[in-house]
Amino acid sequence: MHTAYKNLTKLTIILLFCFLNTPLKAQMKKSGEIGVSVGGSFYLGDINKIPFLGTKISAGVLYRHTIDTRFAITGSFTYGKLSGDDANSSNDFQIERNKSFNNPFYELAAVGEFNFMRFLPAKKNYIYTPYVFAGVGGIYYPNGESSNFIFSIPFGVGVKYNINRKIIFGAFAGMRKTFNDDIDFDYTPPTPGHPFKQYGYAGNKDWYSVFGISLSYKIKYRMKCPAFD
Repeated sequence: MHTAYKNLTKLTIILLFCFLNTPLKAQMKKSGEIGVSVGGSFYLGDINKIPFLGTKISAGVLYRHTIDTRFAITGSFTYGKLSGDDANSSNDFQIERNKSFNNPFYELAAVGEFNFMRFLPAKKNYIYTPYVFAGVGGIYYPNGESSNFIFSIPFGVGVKYNINRKIIFGAFAGMRKTFNDDIDFDYTPPTPGHPFKQYGYAGNKDWYSVFGISLSYKIKYRMKCPAFD
């Protein structure tokens, strides 16, 4: 299963690269942004079901390619931590189970963005816009004595604001849906006569969130269009 996730992530990156290099008649001069972000991250799953509980610091780098005033594509790398502790719960089962974790993660993601208002980076005629985003990603994280790389689906909302002709401020909040249940611990089925030995619910897949602010710097470049040069 993990091999399939890895292959899908690689395929997505390849397709994104090909898209950015596809000759488009309307594309001549284009612009992009390189930037950094800082914020927080938290986990939702068998141990924690309350948003923002156990939030840890996260940070990352990003590259955003502007397609037009409505659409953009962003690639990002994020480092952070995810944690959970049964001791923070009021549930008797969780208190008796007494599981906890506090592990780092490394995320690669590629998302498409739709601007609700017309927006171009560092253009005074397009000062700000709220936007939504969705895409694909992968997260690498340790789990006990092993490490995993799994597929995730990032989505969320944000806002972009032109500070001046070169600097763009951003704020964002997003969720990540995974298809695994072992970010917190490996699922263990119930043992007859020992209900507290069940360490999770296999149907409750783990989620995590990344949110924060960003500063990016506008760069210009020329898209090569061999079919029309």
